[in-house]
Order: sequence, then structure tokens, then C-alpha cells
Amino acid sequence: MKPTVFVVGDSISVHYGPFLKRMTSSRFEYTTRGYVEEALKNLDVPVGANSGDSRAVLDFLKNEYIRNSTYDTLLVNCGLHDIKIKNGAAGPQINELEYADNLQAIADLSSKMAQQVFWISTTPVVDAIHNNRNVGFRRYREDALRYNRIAEHVAAGAHVSLIDLYTFTASLGDDIYCDHVHFREDIRALQAAFISGYLFST
Repeated sequence: MKPTVFVVGDSISVHYGPFLKRMTSSRFEYTTRGYVEEALKNLDVPVGANSGDSRAVLDFLKNEYIRNSTYDTLLVNCGLHDIKIKNGAAGPQINELEYADNLQAIADLSSKMAQQVFWISTTPVVDAIHNNRNVGFRRYREDALRYNRIAEHVAAGAHVSLIDLYTFTASLGDDIYCDHVHFREDIRALQAAFISGYLFST
């Protein structure tokens, strides 16, 4: 039986997921949380396979731990929903201190449930692209960078492997988006190839 790769991530993972599943199918059984079709109805709303912010990811993993769930390889990501600033709000949906605390708890739980854990960094935000769209909330590049630094620090301390999807995706330029923050299909395929390289190296 093939080892499993279980994905707990945001809408970016929902998009690159089919490509990653196909690219790794010779070696891994790819699974994800919830229903992809449900998540695709509105990628800005965390339902189905779109796990949402770090608080929601932590709650999900706590429930999985109680159920004695185990994984061969676990891919985890959250950040884009954390840095949302809803119209009229003073700051991000999850502040930096809670984000760090949530990620530490996520790392601790993940390491107990999976043989191999990868943290995937949050993908780039281009202010002028994202915030010129009327989507009901703002995001900023500097917040994405700052929260990625927090995640990198937590991952290093917890001995969790880091896949720097931010830097890889940023290297592809700005003409890569299909909307305010999600990517064209060719970019999703490249992201999946980048991640699969880490999986095949283990």
C-alpha cells in the first residue's frame, strides 16, 4: 500500500492539489480534508478542503488527534486567512501573537500524528492587485512576509521541514494571478511540481 500524503491547507492548496495528486500518484496516495467541490464554489470562504485560518486548522487537528488519526506525510499551511483585514477592522483576522501560538500547537500536534511534516509558506500578495478588487477585505504583502517569518521560526524550532512556496512563486513574476490572490492553472502546476520535489526527496 502506498504511503499517504494528507493536505490541510487553504484555497491555494485546493488549486494546486489536482496537479500534486497526479504528479505524486506513482508513489503516494493523496488525500485532503473535506470536499474540493465545496471549497471551489467560493475560494474566499473556508469550507470543505479550504481549511481557513490557523485557529481553524488547529481546531481540526485537535479533533483529528482525539480520533487517533495518523498520517505518513502531512502538508500543512495557513496564513492567507490569518492576514485578512476585513473592511472596517483595525488589523488582521489573527494577530501575530496568536498566529505564533497556533502554529506552535499545530507543529506539536502534527509531529505526534505524522511521520513526516512539511510546512508550506503562504504565497505572495500583490497589494495593487488584491486591494483593487472589491472582495470585502484587504491583504498586504508585508503581512504575508511577516507571518511567513513567524512560521519559519516556529517550524525551525519544532524541526518541521519548510517548503518555501512564497519565494518560488514570487520568482515567477506578478503576471501569475487569475484573480486577487489565486493563480493561473499553469502556475498551479509549477507550484505542485515544486512541492512534489520535496515529497520525492524523502
